[in-house]
Amino acid sequence: MVDTAKAQQIETLKAEVAELKAARTEELLAQAEQRKQDEELRSLEAQKAAFEAGTVAPVTGDNAHSLQRKMTDIENARVRTWAYAVGAYLTGPIMPAMVASRTKNWTPFWAGLGLGVICLPFAFVDIGLISSIPAAALGTALQAQKSTKKREELGIVSPEEADLLRFRQL
Repeated sequence: MVDTAKAQQIETLKAEVAELKAARTEELLAQAEQRKQDEELRSLEAQKAAFEAGTVAPVTGDNAHSLQRKMTDIENARVRTWAYAVGAYLTGPIMPAMVASRTKNWTPFWAGLGLGVICLPFAFVDIGLISSIPAAALGTALQAQKSTKKREELGIVSPEEADLLRFRQL
């Protein structure tokens, strides 16, 4: 009799433990689902706030596309305006093409090249000293706007801070 009572007690305890495990599992699954919904809600609220503010929606997650976009933004923020202007004036389209390929921002290159081609007839008059200024200035102005915008988005002030961000990403 003692053995059957102990066996019955063991079976009862096993059943209770199984019920407690099932209840705990359900509770943990409910908590995980709640955290997932809370995270999704926060993400959607952030996107809504960004759209209402007129800015680009924040990139969430660490997928390859978002990391590539972040690195491109950092590369744009790294461009030094004075170096771009000097390079565009002294090398023509070479320096702007190098910067454009690095930053994936081709608009300043094409705008400067187009204006340079338009100013080409005047280059014969002044040997290209003064007529090359508008093309370099246009490309520089466009690149400076893009760099300033990306610095503001990243919350930094100078190209040196963008350098630090880039090298911390590696």
